[in-house]
Amino acid sequence: MEKNIVVGIIGAGMIAEKHIVGLQKTGRAKVKWVARENGEKLKSFQEKYSIPFGTTDYRDILADSEVDAVVITAPPAFHYAMFVDAVNAGKHILLEKPAAVSKSHVDSMVALAAEHPELLISDCSSRHARLQPKFKIVKSIIDSGKLGEIYFIHHNAVARQSRPGIEYHPSAKWFLNKNIAGGGVLFDWGVYDLSFHLGVLGDVPQLEKSDLLFMKNGLDNVDPGTDIFDVEEHFAVSMQFSGGLRYYWEHATNANMEATNETRIYGTRGGIKLSFCSWENPDIELFDVEDQGRGKARKELIHVDMQGHDDNDALSQHFVNALLGEEKIEMPLSLAAKHLDIIFGIYDKS
Repeated sequence: MEKNIVVGIIGAGMIAEKHIVGLQKTGRAKVKWVARENGEKLKSFQEKYSIPFGTTDYRDILADSEVDAVVITAPPAFHYAMFVDAVNAGKHILLEKPAAVSKSHVDSMVALAAEHPELLISDCSSRHARLQPKFKIVKSIIDSGKLGEIYFIHHNAVARQSRPGIEYHPSAKWFLNKNIAGGGVLFDWGVYDLSFHLGVLGDVPQLEKSDLLFMKNGLDNVDPGTDIFDVEEHFAVSMQFSGGLRYYWEHATNANMEATNETRIYGTRGGIKLSFCSWENPDIELFDVEDQGRGKARKELIHVDMQGHDDNDALSQHFVNALLGEEKIEMPLSLAAKHLDIIFGIYDKS
């Protein structure tokens, strides 16, 4: 009989619910524990998801020898201490993104993980990026050489009054507090953008230089229901990577403009345009030229079947499969740390 993975959930907000549902859907994971700081809401949360054990102290989960793995879903400022305790308790870890709120903490976490190669540690920034059909198709086209040498990526996504995190989880006002969240749109969404754009290039490009064009906050003056709203809302960066790759990157959760989430990838023989998130336009536009670049310009529309795909379910399935030795982790902590190094470097320039 195949072993069920026994899991504990540390944190009980909206994203924890997504993990619990996803894990239960796999049919090969048992969510035994949940830790929630608010003890009054803990019991109802357990009952809602049929979780046998609950605690207000996550270390109770780590003390349970039956628990194979934990999912850390608390706000980013708390990740470091929870991660260290979980590693020292010998638990596999699925760590919500962003991994931690400072470079020193991330570096320490990577070093600690390296001391425990027996533990499987995955960051969640593969969720909207690497675990969905669009990623696999774009990467396969690039790997085939059909686009030639990739020399430029242009990405922009501009929204209005789409505050980080709380548009999905309105009570989580901590998303607007940099001391807890670590940052705004660059931190919250940047890890997904980099996961996709560098991932389709095989994670080969290495950052050589970044120029922060601007970073703005204070654009959204509508009362958010909290006294602290100090995270950035709009940024643009120009970056240079090894191999001559240039990358223009703009993202806003609030600006006085709207622009579709769109990525354009330019190669010497062809190009790709798409909206990479799974809930957006399922079509990929492929541009190339007939007769190996000597003929007529043409465009092909590649329709991607997104029916039945759920990013959170895919993440849970991937983690369980990896724990059972059936897959290799798409986003190990060491790779997530490279993306965060880019982001921390941009903040240093702000």
